[in-house]
Amino acid sequence: MSLRRVLIVFLSLIFLSSSFLGVAYAEKVFRWHGSWGNTWDLSFHQGFIWVHMMGLSEGLMKWDKDMKVVNGMAESYTISKDGTVYTFKIRKDARWSNGDKLTARDFEFGIKYILDPKNGKGSFFGGAWYIKNAKAYAQAEISDPNQVGVKAIDDYTLQITLDGPHPDFLTTCTLPTLYPIHKASVEKLGKKAFEAGNLVTNGPYRLVSHTPNVEYVLEKNPYYYNADKVDIDKIVGKLGGDAFLMYRRNEVDLINVGPAQLPVIEKDPVLKKELVVFPQSTVNIIYILAFDHPAFDDIRVMTALQKAIDKERICKYVYRGLAKPAYSWVTDLIPGSTANDPEVIEKFKYDPESARKLLAEAGYPGGKGFPTIHFLINPNQATDPLILAVKSEWEKNLGIKVVIDNLEVGVWSVRIWQLHDEPTMSFSGASILYPDPAAPLTLNYVEGALGGSLKRKDVVEYVKLDLQKTEALKSGDTAKAAEITKKQRDILYRRSTPEARKMLNLVLQAQKTADPNKRLELYRQANKIRDLNMYGYGWTKPLVLIQPMAARLVRSNFEVPFNKYLVGFPVSFAYIKTKE
Repeated sequence: MSLRRVLIVFLSLIFLSSSFLGVAYAEKVFRWHGSWGNTWDLSFHQGFIWVHMMGLSEGLMKWDKDMKVVNGMAESYTISKDGTVYTFKIRKDARWSNGDKLTARDFEFGIKYILDPKNGKGSFFGGAWYIKNAKAYAQAEISDPNQVGVKAIDDYTLQITLDGPHPDFLTTCTLPTLYPIHKASVEKLGKKAFEAGNLVTNGPYRLVSHTPNVEYVLEKNPYYYNADKVDIDKIVGKLGGDAFLMYRRNEVDLINVGPAQLPVIEKDPVLKKELVVFPQSTVNIIYILAFDHPAFDDIRVMTALQKAIDKERICKYVYRGLAKPAYSWVTDLIPGSTANDPEVIEKFKYDPESARKLLAEAGYPGGKGFPTIHFLINPNQATDPLILAVKSEWEKNLGIKVVIDNLEVGVWSVRIWQLHDEPTMSFSGASILYPDPAAPLTLNYVEGALGGSLKRKDVVEYVKLDLQKTEALKSGDTAKAAEITKKQRDILYRRSTPEARKMLNLVLQAQKTADPNKRLELYRQANKIRDLNMYGYGWTKPLVLIQPMAARLVRSNFEVPFNKYLVGFPVSFAYIKTKE
């Protein structure tokens, strides 16, 4: 063979090899319309915490793609005979995204940081409050973190002592309250440790950049112990903008869709093929916020507001059949739910005549004298037909006036937690995070239900105290914060209704019950009391509307195993087309 032909063959082989290598190593990018948020700090319970759960961070345990709880950062664990002491062995190949060794001490630091009342408002305290003295520390009743039942025995051994046996504790170890935090970063940078460019995490991805209201970018963490199994190289979370329009322009690969988009999807064969629908543990709810007006202390008024909403019609025509009426914020996917209980349904099912009669008996015939209701929404909700449908139903069936106040997202996210001069409500979804009867009835939720049973004037007093406690903690006055917590507990436990306290006693009894059938029945009874009396979370009262099916548009070149409990989000970005 001539030298020229040899060179041609050699160069051709190089070209072909490069082409194949280019295909094999082409960057795999997954784009989605992501969560909103203003901090990556795990001690705050808000939007970006979901991104931590979906790939930035990993707990002692994690979910696999089939929603089974498996070992995460813990390679093994043991449980004491009485079910109160969990000893976890941390993986020795676990690393932070900057290459530092991850140890049991990072878990101890992270859990206590998240519980610390001087930091955020807490994320999913339910599981953490199982830990001995965790609740007292989080509520500023005690100030010594060493009293909390979390201790690193050595670099690779973490011991967690609970206040009693809790069968669902291992599941809660998948949630952000029990995530590790990079101690060295926080000690050096303080709150700046949670900014893009500084954030050090331990999950399959790391945060590369974050442009507020535009996007965040995650890249594969090369130090993750299972990095070779993570197939997607980059995650781009788009923030703001019209998600549906962005999807149609091929700017994102995954979005959530609602009733406003369904008519368009039904007429488009490509979009219709890419629509993924499945049951989810989510309900759409109206939250009654913090204000003082006696009308909303009257169960007849609250029942009238529920019975004046034609949920069947909304599900059929607004949601195109992709939803069903809801009468409990705990869906029937969760054991112990009373969502299908005949008594609960009968009390709140659509009956405009009965609703008008109840309103009249409460002193507001035909809506006369009833205060104007304000719906506090953000621009993302401005075209939500559900909100417009509820407004129309109340005005038509009850004769009451409803005003919609549309606020910028950042302003809205602050205002919903503040005091209001007039009756004010907001719309949101509520989800139960995992399928155990204890999940919707952990102590933080139950205390929230006690708050939901309070008179409106007591709600206002409680919220004012909460604001005072925040200021006390900012100034480092832990003694004052503890004193305020005591006053808040007095309000919750002395002024809540007898029915609410009965619900609390049922839950406390269930937590100590080993028999699974008896435990389930106790939780079911507690759920029914909450549903019949419309107790909510925190100091809110909920008006439960509908249970929508999860509706997502996903491009066909991505396999996304959805978690029906975590608001339909992917189980973890680590499991999008994961290599086997």
